[in-house]
Amino acid sequence: MRVGMTARSSRSPQSPILKTEELERISQAIAMAERMTSAEIRVAVSSRPVVGHAYHGIMWAALAALIVPWGIIALAPMRPVSLLAVQAGCFIVLCLLLTRPVVASRLVPLSARRQAARDLALGLFHAHGLHQTEARNGLLIFAAPQDRLVEIVADAGVQAAIPHEAWKTLCGAVVERAGEGALAEGLAAAVAHAGTLLAPHLPSLPGDQNELSDRVVLI
Repeated sequence: MRVGMTARSSRSPQSPILKTEELERISQAIAMAERMTSAEIRVAVSSRPVVGHAYHGIMWAALAALIVPWGIIALAPMRPVSLLAVQAGCFIVLCLLLTRPVVASRLVPLSARRQAARDLALGLFHAHGLHQTEARNGLLIFAAPQDRLVEIVADAGVQAAIPHEAWKTLCGAVVERAGEGALAEGLAAAVAHAGTLLAPHLPSLPGDQNELSDRVVLI
């Protein structure tokens, strides 16, 4: 099960996504939540855009290079060879501009960013063993601040206990605080809320072992 939401963050891209003390705060929130529930909770945060390639910038540069010169030729007719030269020059200049990381990330459609975030969250869910817990009770909260996206992936045991709609509130906790530039607080609040949601259905039992690390995954 996956839940995705869009968040606004005021954190500067040049500053660290999460400081050491913020990472520790989230880890402590995970440990506290897991005292209430047998579920295994992990938090992952991306320090880069979920779409790292410049495909969309190149695509827009190519499209503009095909269209723009025809406006010029309407005003000043030119030979085909000259037209091709103008198109080539336009493409090169626009590629240099539109493939710059700051610009390229803004050209990626929201639907593409959401799909990339979902795929990345699923990959992290499996890579960090959340699908291998004994009771199938893994839960991943994935945040991509630069893309303003939050994704949640839950294993079968968690899905059976908590309906899909309930996780929107958890996403909302991250969205609200991230919009205020308080990503760490939002993630800690989301973890605490997850523990509260899960405790009545998947309570912590005597002898429960912590199967997975509480450390935040940074990618």
